[in-house]
Amino acid sequence: MSNESPFESISLTNQVILLAVTELASEDETPVQTHELRRHCQRHLPEVDTEVVGTITEADVIRSLYRLEDEGLVDEVSPAETSPTGKGRPAYTLAVSAETVYEEVADELLNGSPD
Repeated sequence: MSNESPFESISLTNQVILLAVTELASEDETPVQTHELRRHCQRHLPEVDTEVVGTITEADVIRSLYRLEDEGLVDEVSPAETSPTGKGRPAYTLAVSAETVYEEVADELLNGSPD
């Protein structure tokens, strides 16, 4: 067993997705589905150095969420209500404190985020 922080083993893209979940959680907008999370990232990526991360696709979001769930950083939840467009889509919520996320993610991703 390693004492390595899960943040040391996740990519910058995963950290961007985690930051987006954290921001949405702080705005009481979680659980969030993948398409909503991607849209949030697209709106907020100009705030960070996009050369560090690049363009985020919905497939990137899905892969990142699976990885973040494996690391215990987000939880998949069943939406309380299902709409015709959202039926069957998993939704995700933050599994750790927002403070932990802001302390542990890469500094270059925190432009405009709370310290």
